Amino acid sequence: MRNLIKNLCQLLDSGEDIVVATIVSSSGSAPRTAGTKMIIRANGEISGTIGGGLVEARAQQTAPQVYANRHAQTYVFDMTGANADTMDMICGGEVEVLLEHIAANDSNRALFQAWQQALEDGRRVLLVTPLQKDSQTREGLRCLIEDSTIVMGPGQLDAETVERIWTEAKGKNFPLLIKLPQGDFYVEPSFVPATLFLFGAGHVCQPTAALAHMVGFNTVVLDDREEFANRKRFPTASTIHVVGSYEGCMNHLDIDASSYLVIISRGHRHDQTLLHQALHTGAGYIGMIGSRGKRDKIYRNLLDEGVPQGALDKVYAPIGMAIEAETPEEIAVSIVGELILARARNQVKNG
Repeated sequence: MRNLIKNLCQLLDSGEDIVVATIVSSSGSAPRTAGTKMIIRANGEISGTIGGGLVEARAQQTAPQVYANRHAQTYVFDMTGANADTMDMICGGEVEVLLEHIAANDSNRALFQAWQQALEDGRRVLLVTPLQKDSQTREGLRCLIEDSTIVMGPGQLDAETVERIWTEAKGKNFPLLIKLPQGDFYVEPSFVPATLFLFGAGHVCQPTAALAHMVGFNTVVLDDREEFANRKRFPTASTIHVVGSYEGCMNHLDIDASSYLVIISRGHRHDQTLLHQALHTGAGYIGMIGSRGKRDKIYRNLLDEGVPQGALDKVYAPIGMAIEAETPEEIAVSIVGELILARARNQVKNG
């Protein structure tokens, strides 16, 4: 998503009008399906995907009309019967797609640049697009809302409507369609991405960091060896720390419920040191690599040091989903799969 928004801003900056197709809602699948986006340029080229198949083809066929009338347009694609056989997104139900014309004018450039910056900064901001009942939304009505206040946009929404939108979107990390007496509003939240702390920059860490970045985690890599923890080995990492020692290395890290700690260092002693620290944080997830025998030995040592059994019961160890993984890349897939599941469960619990 971040790459698509970056591309969107670049096209607007170059003076090119665009049409954006967005899945507004879908029955038969999770809420996070909503918000999937695709840019359709006037020459027919696309960036991103809304799932392929007939839904995507319909969006491309409809885009010229949206360029011509400069209005937003929605359509509902029936996923039952013969149509369902050709789709790879969901089986049964309906998919509602919004197509918006976005002109390359100063106000839109400023608005989407501000939204992109909020995404990069991890600030909680809502991009709000009002939709009229006939879907013929005029240009220039989008706005950004932060802390129940319009911070950018035409400001045509009254304070009560803004407050209702902010309240209904609270805690949501996926786009949603909010229906109010004043009209329908498509709301896209920015949110603070979960931060993944990887302790140990060895052979498993490399593919784990790359995959975690691809699925939306901010990745922080830590190791006590500079030849392992460096930008060449981890080009997509948000931050790389070379620590003098693993002892006390979490003391100055910003770890909270949206933090995920993965312990994959090079030895039992380091893993035990890291796990002992991790159990005193408020992390939303703690996982440790290794066999059950290694885990049990470390657990016994920590119990002897006074760590309660209840704290250890919350640790994911051995780390990763049970997919018979053997290679570093396969182990990375099992770890990141578990992280995705833990993140989804935490979002439901905290939402």
